[in-house]
Amino acid sequence: MNRRAEALTERGAGSGSGPQAIPPALPPADPQAALHAELMARLAEPEVSLLGADILVLSPTPTAPTDQGNRKRIYAVCRELQRRGARIHFVFYPQEWWFDYLPDDLVREMGKQWDSFHLLPATRHTYTRPEGADYKIDEWWDDSIRDYLQWLFKRNRYDAFIVNYAYMSKAFEYAPANTLKILDTHDKFTGRRQLLDDNGIAPEFFYTTEDQEAIAMNRAQLVWAIKDEERDFYRSISNTPCITMPHIEPEVRTARVRRPEDNGRLVIGMLGSGNAINVNNARAFVKVALPIIAQRQAPLVIRFVGMMCTRLPDLEGVPGVELMGPVDSVDEFYRDVDLVIVPLAFSTGLKIKAVEAFATGMPLVAMGHALEGIPTRHPWHKCDSMEQVAEVCCDVAFDRQLLKGLTESTTQTYALVRAQAKIAFDDTLRRLTGHPTVVMTVDRSFFELDSPYREHIFQTVNLMRHLAQVVLYFDQPLPGNQAALFEAFHGMATHCKVAIAPGLEPIPGRSLGLPSAQATLQDVLDAYERVTLWVTRVCPEMLTLRKQPARVPLFVRLDVVRMFQQAMLGGAMAHLTAQFNEVTLIDSHPLAPPVPAAPQARMVTVPFWRWRPWLLNSDGAVKRVLVLARGDQVELAELMAGILDQFHPDWEPAAVVVGDAALAVPLAGEDARTERMHAGTMLGRFRLLRPLPMALVDLTGDAPEYEVFRETYRRAEIPVIQPGHSSGDPDQISLWRLTELLTTLGETLGHLTAAAQSEEKSRYGSDAGWNHIWKSISVKNVLW
Repeated sequence: MNRRAEALTERGAGSGSGPQAIPPALPPADPQAALHAELMARLAEPEVSLLGADILVLSPTPTAPTDQGNRKRIYAVCRELQRRGARIHFVFYPQEWWFDYLPDDLVREMGKQWDSFHLLPATRHTYTRPEGADYKIDEWWDDSIRDYLQWLFKRNRYDAFIVNYAYMSKAFEYAPANTLKILDTHDKFTGRRQLLDDNGIAPEFFYTTEDQEAIAMNRAQLVWAIKDEERDFYRSISNTPCITMPHIEPEVRTARVRRPEDNGRLVIGMLGSGNAINVNNARAFVKVALPIIAQRQAPLVIRFVGMMCTRLPDLEGVPGVELMGPVDSVDEFYRDVDLVIVPLAFSTGLKIKAVEAFATGMPLVAMGHALEGIPTRHPWHKCDSMEQVAEVCCDVAFDRQLLKGLTESTTQTYALVRAQAKIAFDDTLRRLTGHPTVVMTVDRSFFELDSPYREHIFQTVNLMRHLAQVVLYFDQPLPGNQAALFEAFHGMATHCKVAIAPGLEPIPGRSLGLPSAQATLQDVLDAYERVTLWVTRVCPEMLTLRKQPARVPLFVRLDVVRMFQQAMLGGAMAHLTAQFNEVTLIDSHPLAPPVPAAPQARMVTVPFWRWRPWLLNSDGAVKRVLVLARGDQVELAELMAGILDQFHPDWEPAAVVVGDAALAVPLAGEDARTERMHAGTMLGRFRLLRPLPMALVDLTGDAPEYEVFRETYRRAEIPVIQPGHSSGDPDQISLWRLTELLTTLGETLGHLTAAAQSEEKSRYGSDAGWNHIWKSISVKNVLW
């Protein structure tokens, strides 16, 4: 009686006063059927995709040719990740080709398979005997791997790092913290020596102990086991999350092509590489099966294919056995047999050959051990012994209709394996798409050399990268000059990516210098589960975005938008902010004029710079004073400049900085007493802000639109003298007093400079504004 029936019985017995009718027991549930139904339901769910993710893969096994199970496994995993949108950067350590000669044609083939390919030097022969009874986990390590990985990680950012085999796990020690470390185990190595010894096989390949294999597990952040049985073992020796990542082959139906000599007989076939496990099991099966076939007089022949044939010379010419040897394509094997057999009484890992057979739609008979980790329910997929495998094959030889049921079971099993693999990939990729991500829209001014805006982006990214990965989004044409691209992105490749709006492909033959993808802004936002949109440019696409989910908060740097897109601070801003549930508007001046925005928007004040703009300090100060004025204050500004020139003739002529571009031109003729410059133009180039003046006289009344300009000089510890806001003097300054201050500026400059230095330290020394934004509006909580 199941639990539900028991509960119903107890409920009935405990109510009323008379005898209670006991409902009939429900038929026992089939846990396998429920599991298979769940798998098929998951298969129908949308899969998780990656947008331009970069995945580094370290493998001691080549992916060309794919003529062995481990090669097929690595190739299949990488191809699936590529299909889902990732770029694969393959690092090949030629352990299998450690000798002097490298098959150049196969190396070239691997170079074509992946987005980038790196061939490491093998500086030692790894297939050596262990120092003790079993290998230590790092006994096959080669320090050349360390050196190359350190070089790669200093120059590129990778979302994930997949290391194949536990004995290569030391590689994780050289990966940065923001890279997901995935160990693909392939096989359990604990107890492998004992397993081989118990079956009369000399130890081969790698084998170790539980405590040593645990070291490898603990180095990773996610472990892939190839079947559930090994997953449970890894979970027992390590707290590192472990999931089953089964092998999956692409579905390729293969039609049977019968040879003339095959007429009237059933051809059963086994495909295998030349390892001792395959060879010993094949030899044992022949010893068991031939007497049964002879006794039942079954029209049947056993056909062995693959490298294992080279190690079975004793079976050459044995009646009822055919050795076909290696084949160029596995399709040749499947075309040549009626029934696939996997008669493995012992082995390790998942049987790649079995998954491959299911993918071709071939009928299959196997021992239960051979299909561990594969969700199948057919009894002939779970034979108890080699004798039973042989008996089943004889039954099929006499009744070919039995092949139909096996073929149908193959189709069902393949769908279930696909579902298992899909679930495992989705689980893994959610760890990548779920990584905190900041998508930052960037203006094309970023590419201008010596640009303060570029420096602002650099500094913002420098903060963000400690909290999340950063994706820079461009919707304007990129520079065609290769040097301009490399110079702009210099130093950003280890913590930034680029997304480019469709239709803005780089000029052919031009590299951006860091990872990039083409996608709409909406696609970029959809690609990440924990994403923040940080706006320094209002892209036209933003005005057509749909209502964004609550998981996407919006941050807008109004001061930056004001520099380049004044028109976007009206109705466009109201429309943009209405599309987000959480909106934060950021300005660098507390008295900035209000901007139309959605009711949920909140306003915070944060400095434009995160730290002192060192580029300003590359030139020494000159004896010159700048006068900052609005467009309607030019005459007053020139009057103040004239007073400075009159009372300080040994200084350089004072310069007027105005906010109206039309007025930022020098006067002609005798009236050209002062040089005029435009504040916005000066902020477009650091070189225009140099050489540093002795002081800045601000007549604008602390106008918000010039705050970035004022902050830039304050960060350089230049006194900013303002009516009502004089450095070091809290009292309001009248025009007369300001004139008096200018006439005696030479005497008070030392005091003002000292006060400016103190003000810079108190106002910006700890980047209090940025600290405030993280604490007061919980940006850190949003990102993490």
